[in-house]
Amino acid sequence: MKTVFVVNPASANGSTGKRWPAASRRLAELGVAHEAVLTAAPGDATRLAAAALADGADTVIAVGGDGTLNEVAGGFFAGDGPSSSAALGLLPFGTGGDFRRTLGIPLGLEEAAAAIARRNLRRIDAGRIEMTGLDGAPHTRHFVNIADAGIGGVVVERVNRTTKLFGGKTSFMYASIMTLLSYKPQVVEVRSAEGSFRGAAQNVVVANCQYFGGGMWVAPKAEPDDGLFEVVVFGDIARFEAIRSINDIYKADHFKNPKVRAWRSAKVEVSSADRVLIDVDGEMSGTLPATFEIVPRSLQVIVP
Repeated sequence: MKTVFVVNPASANGSTGKRWPAASRRLAELGVAHEAVLTAAPGDATRLAAAALADGADTVIAVGGDGTLNEVAGGFFAGDGPSSSAALGLLPFGTGGDFRRTLGIPLGLEEAAAAIARRNLRRIDAGRIEMTGLDGAPHTRHFVNIADAGIGGVVVERVNRTTKLFGGKTSFMYASIMTLLSYKPQVVEVRSAEGSFRGAAQNVVVANCQYFGGGMWVAPKAEPDDGLFEVVVFGDIARFEAIRSINDIYKADHFKNPKVRAWRSAKVEVSSADRVLIDVDGEMSGTLPATFEIVPRSLQVIVP
């Protein structure tokens, strides 16, 4: 078996690059034979993962956070279709660490290495987005965790341009509160066979897994292998109401608010006359209009 680790040394405020040499030695001691490639710029992880798969790797591990994992997963879709036999893994060194929560992937190096060595696999869905790229051109991107349109894109942009020294939950909570102080809900239209919405919305969440924003339990009914997204629409929630209730989302109590709606669907179209930012697995990636569609059971993921 050929295992390649795709390492993002800049993740977790640069601490991943410092931790990786010792982690690599420990992985070898634990019997995980591997090669490693390091990213140097956005998009590198997708290119490096695709190259590893083309070179015969049957296991590709993302070392970093949710953004790194998203790029590595993108490498599995770089050819004519998803790589059906290779396995995607995660060594969670990044800031948010939200995908791992749904799948139960451990944080500790020893436990994560043991899971990689066992190579227990779970086949999961991915999401595909057709959207407007930040350069204004049509853009396609895949995701494994959560994409959202609205305040989420503004929050992740703030997190990614400021320090992450205080960890995922604190970084995202601070950015969320600071953004809420000035953010105005935008008018969107959400269309699917199972539900719809039109009006001012703070955020439209399309969830393959359950958590985002450093531990916010936004979509507790999302299952990554059931062929459906959980769609959660946060309506016209006043800024101070949102700030007062920000802790609710960590306990999935936000559904008590009648301005929050949810349903499940395999395909969702979202549009707006405004410029609404889209966050994809913790990275600002484009703007509306966008179509979100399930790619069923298209990835094999290493789980404990």
